[in-house]
Amino acid sequence: MPPTVGLAIIGDEVLLGEVADENLAWIAAELFRIGAELRYCCVLPDEMNFLVEHLKWMRGRFDWVMTTGGIGATHDDLTRRAVGKVTGRALEENEAAVRLLEERLGKPLPRRIRELAVFPSGSELVSNPVTAAPGFIVDNMIILPGIPDLVRKMFPVLEERLSGRERMSRRELLTECYESQIAEMLEEAQGLFPDVKIGSYPELGKDHYRVRLVLRSGNEEILDTALTYLRRRLER
Repeated sequence: MPPTVGLAIIGDEVLLGEVADENLAWIAAELFRIGAELRYCCVLPDEMNFLVEHLKWMRGRFDWVMTTGGIGATHDDLTRRAVGKVTGRALEENEAAVRLLEERLGKPLPRRIRELAVFPSGSELVSNPVTAAPGFIVDNMIILPGIPDLVRKMFPVLEERLSGRERMSRRELLTECYESQIAEMLEEAQGLFPDVKIGSYPELGKDHYRVRLVLRSGNEEILDTALTYLRRRLER
């Protein structure tokens, strides 16, 4: 079974529509690529009790909990403290993180900047090649910033930790049939190929309607067999 991941996007700015989240689709695609399975995603407000309650629930349900956002140095950045409460670990200054920040910004560090080096005890740093302010891993929780460019630059170091033994593959088919016309065919195909996940996604353009069929599986031979089956059925 692939490792399961729950993703929490943290920040009032997303819930209020002030910032459009760009991380979910990218993270989901990367997890699929490396053989992990994103099973759940939520957007959480900057409220301590809400964060702690929901992250505790996620931590007990998925192999990994990943968060984006809320690890800056302003009053509404609550993720560090919330994760400390969830894991039962005290917050402490990380000497390695202090050195990284000092190398980038010089000494002495302003108090607010120095707070970027505070993590739950026992945390492992996730290096940040852009601003030097690291993310962190503690127990089964991976904590990243919310800025999309930073997430993309920091994610590669997580691949080995998150990778499943079986990499997933995907295939696509396009059809101009309506979903109602192919619903029974898709149900039959899903029964014939239980190891293949079959998704149906209508696309409505200015001058066209089509359905994109996406097939996913860790077994490429079965995947190609299912693809051939559906292609032949659609040709009829």
